[in-house]
Order: sequence, then structure tokens, then C-alpha cells
Amino acid sequence: MESNAAKQTHPSMTLPEWVRHSLGGDHGTVWIITAPAQNWPELTNVNDGEIVVSADDLIRLAVWSASKCCTALLSTHHATLLPKNGEEVWELRCHVIANASLATPRPLSGFLLKPVELRVASRDARDIGRVHRIEENEHRAAETRLALFNAFPPPTLAGEQPPHGRPLPA
Repeated sequence: MESNAAKQTHPSMTLPEWVRHSLGGDHGTVWIITAPAQNWPELTNVNDGEIVVSADDLIRLAVWSASKCCTALLSTHHATLLPKNGEEVWELRCHVIANASLATPRPLSGFLLKPVELRVASRDARDIGRVHRIEENEHRAAETRLALFNAFPPPTLAGEQPPHGRPLPA
């Protein structure tokens, strides 16, 4: 088993009871976001029995050993779990503090996750209290769309124009 505990600088956090309930037991799929270096973020799901929250507030996670999720967890030592609380989706950011090959008939790798931050990712539309007035939002949206088209104009019918803005390096 590999331990990354010495690399961690964030303190542990106490998980709210609803997070424990959302992640543990027979509550269906739990989504995980991992972002491997030099690659696209991956959205992976784990099912009942593949994630366990214990009294120490650490999360035990099993994923397929050959999966992109496993590779990302091994290389970055970070994961974001997406628990739900009613209609709200939350981000539970975690550090991988240890990993091991699991002794199961299936080729699974196990990870010990330490939660370090919990924040709301998406709220039910009825619960958005910090939204600006509708007119302000419409004005901002129109302003932003115009700026996007000015920075990156679409091709004309007569022929394509090179995009403005700075191209990304190849």
C-alpha cells in the first residue's frame, strides 16, 4: 500500500450526516470527477459497495484497476465526489492518502480519500438567492455573447476568416 499522508497540507474535515448518508449504503450511483494531468476531466460512477464512509470520516473507494479514474487518482492524488442533498448537488473535494490492490475476484484498486472541502455545485432554481435581477442577467448575457463573437467571429459565407484572439499552442 502506498501512502501519501505526508504530502497533505489540508486539515481533515468532519462530514455532515447527509453526506455520509448520500455516499454510503444503498443509495445508487455516486459520481466522481478526476482530472488526469494533460488530459480531459473524467466523470466516473461507482455503485453500492464500491464506496464506504467510516467513523473516521475517511472514504474508502474501489475502482477498476485499468480505468482512467484509477490512473488519475494514482497520478494526481485528487478526486471530487458529487453527493446530492435533496435537489442540490455538492462537490466534496478529497485527497488520496493511500492506495492498494484489492483482494477480490475483480481487478479493483482501493483508495483511501481524505475529504478537505465541501461546497455547493448546483442549487435548485427555487433556492438561488444571489442571482441578479433578470434584466441585469439578460444584459450581461447579451454583452458576453457579443464579446465572444467579436473575439471569435464565425466564418462568413464568402469564405472563412481567421479567428481573432490568441490561438492555443499546438
